[in-house]
Amino acid sequence: MIVTRVQRYRCEDDGATAVEFALVLPLLLSILFGIISFGQYFAIANSLQQFAAEAARYSVSEPFLADREGRATSFLTSPGGRFSFLNASHISADIDMIEGTMPAIQITLTYDLSGTAVEVADSFLNIGITDITRSSYLAY
Repeated sequence: MIVTRVQRYRCEDDGATAVEFALVLPLLLSILFGIISFGQYFAIANSLQQFAAEAARYSVSEPFLADREGRATSFLTSPGGRFSFLNASHISADIDMIEGTMPAIQITLTYDLSGTAVEVADSFLNIGITDITRSSYLAY
């Protein structure tokens, strides 16, 4: 039996795997990038929350109520090795000393996401995530 060229061409499947891989690769890379960028978002958000809570607790070690804000501010200048996901230059802090019968401190930290994978994902998806804000409240 003689096989014609057309029949032989139909039966060959050389290169089918490469074509399938080329079709699936963009989807797989998109999923991988999404995992990385949102993982980074949650890591930064968690670190920022913990950093605010530690700064509030650190201010308690100052015996004079008037100096506690300065103590918290000095703690916030360097996240150090404890919070490797945080870049100190991207953090802006707002410290409110609440006076009254029960004095308290509220620390609100805002993290600018410029230069992160979250910013790149936001430029593709246009979700409007430009910063993360977390706060901590501690009554003395």
